[in-house]
Amino acid sequence: MALTNDDRVEIRDLISRYNKAIDTGDADGYANTFAPDGQFIGIVGTFSGRDELRAFAAAYSTEEQYAEFASAQHWVTNVVADGDGSEATVFSHLQMVKPLPDGGRILLVGHYDDIVRKIDGQWLFAQRIVVSDA
Repeated sequence: MALTNDDRVEIRDLISRYNKAIDTGDADGYANTFAPDGQFIGIVGTFSGRDELRAFAAAYSTEEQYAEFASAQHWVTNVVADGDGSEATVFSHLQMVKPLPDGGRILLVGHYDDIVRKIDGQWLFAQRIVVSDA
């Protein structure tokens, strides 16, 4: 069965909840956007399972090594999801924008390659890969 319009809205909402959680330091909210065995592969490292994902999100908002990215906002557009009612691949463009008094600066231009799964009626990331397009 192809993705329904409701599926597409829920997948976009998942992406928005992910962005809000990582941008506001909500480590539990971030980890809960992933399947229990979900994996994030980014330019800052690879993290697997909710415990590692939660620890990463907590460190992201507090540790110096992530300071430049942690001060930025995730802006995601051009979401394209293909799949069925239980699993989908999702492509989206990503900009990380650092707010500054003069308006801001783009820190990263890239895209996400995601696999999402519907688990107990909820879409979650099974795998989220960040690709820098620079």
